[in-house]
Amino acid sequence: MAAEKKNTAGWNTRSWLNLRAAAQVLAFIGFLALFLNAVPLLMRLDPLAVLANFISGRSLPPFAFIALAMIVLALIFGRAWCGWLCPMGTLLDWLSFNKWRPGKIAIPDGWRSVKYVILIAIILAAVFSNLTLMIFDPLTIMVRTFATAIWPGLDLAVNAAESLLNNVPAFQAPLARFDNAVRPLLLPTTQLSYPDGWLFAVILAGIILLNLLTERLWCRYICPLGAFYGLAAKVSLIRRRVNESCIKCKLCEDTCPTGTIRRDKACSSDPGECIMCLKCMDSCPCSTSDFGMVLSAAKFNSYDPVRRQLFLGLGAGAVLALLFRLGLPIKQRNPYTIRPPGAGEQDMTTVCIRCGECIKACPTGAIQPSQMDKGLEQFWTPVIVPRIGFCQYSCNACGITCPVSAIPALPLAQKKVTPIGRAFIDRDRCLPWAQNTPCIVCEEMCPVPRKAIQLHTVQVKREDGGTMALQLPTVQAGRCNGCGLCEYKCPVEGEAAIRVMA
Repeated sequence: MAAEKKNTAGWNTRSWLNLRAAAQVLAFIGFLALFLNAVPLLMRLDPLAVLANFISGRSLPPFAFIALAMIVLALIFGRAWCGWLCPMGTLLDWLSFNKWRPGKIAIPDGWRSVKYVILIAIILAAVFSNLTLMIFDPLTIMVRTFATAIWPGLDLAVNAAESLLNNVPAFQAPLARFDNAVRPLLLPTTQLSYPDGWLFAVILAGIILLNLLTERLWCRYICPLGAFYGLAAKVSLIRRRVNESCIKCKLCEDTCPTGTIRRDKACSSDPGECIMCLKCMDSCPCSTSDFGMVLSAAKFNSYDPVRRQLFLGLGAGAVLALLFRLGLPIKQRNPYTIRPPGAGEQDMTTVCIRCGECIKACPTGAIQPSQMDKGLEQFWTPVIVPRIGFCQYSCNACGITCPVSAIPALPLAQKKVTPIGRAFIDRDRCLPWAQNTPCIVCEEMCPVPRKAIQLHTVQVKREDGGTMALQLPTVQAGRCNGCGLCEYKCPVEGEAAIRVMA
């Protein structure tokens, strides 16, 4: 029976499967904990992100030794990360749709080379100092989606439920205690808004729905991080082994989530595709499959990054890098591209890995992923949109959270005096200037100690013919740090009457 099967370590197979299931649960809880606390450890565990950042930025990112440790583990255990720890892989296992899949769809093995083409394109684009293709990294996808869609969406649902239940007097006190308990520990203190959140949700949903075609389609054919680990797995020490007693019953082939076990190849598997899930051991009726030490390198297959895939990846990376560069002049002319404190335009191209950690860290939702109007080279890099949220004066969370220092970790005192832009008043829209209507909101909201917005009083005529004193706001450019609180609070509908320019 499967429960009595022993592996080389002496454990029965079911114990190892239970250990893997527990590891996946704990790793996913760890991902959520890191996400909620805006700790950048997850991206520092990503060797592809660290390598691409190193190549593009021409300097070693902080805590690179963590990613190096992951590579060492991959050289020992192959793609165990994909099968045991990856939050995307765990999500795909939990939502595998095995019971609802209409039938087994045969996808040619040659399509497995796509992930290697994407990996090579990412590396070559990094050589040209561009990291836009890091949007395909599974960990950046997870963090971006949770930050812009799942987390604020959950908060919106909780707020709606609280508003409904708050009409019942008996629920008011418990709801207040619940709210105090979950904010800001689990939910934001203010409702956040991300216009592109729906897009990130659709992308993640699409990756999950690919499971309807075949199990773990993303991991098999698309994931560049999986391709990176797959190359390391070719020479890993611990791999799947099949002894001569195998009766080629096909049970292991049917149960393999990545479809790498082939009966026509003596039920052997490619270590570059094996995610160490151990399901083959559990399904084998003869205990002919196990995992142990192998000292020779695995053979390459037709879909592995040989000459054709290498040329395809290099060509794709070169073409995309060129296209990204062609969009650079348009992006540079945009005066409203406001970056987080201390971040330079060049850093957004060569250092930022588009992970979304800063988006989650920003308490006001001011940091948004940039859109196509900022240029292809800096697609989905962080920008501050003051009309959506402001850069909090006493906050430097984005720099502390950034895993690759694309946003520098400025001390709070330095951050307060680091300008990210300058405010200017559109006198054709400003209520006092354009309509003689009293309004001093921008001056009241300005957090700078010596007020970057000053008021001077003038006498103006009223409609009844009399006069009144009216305070007109003006910006003291040398004092303004561009935080955008004035733009955020401006009561004018639509485009604010005071705006921040880079």
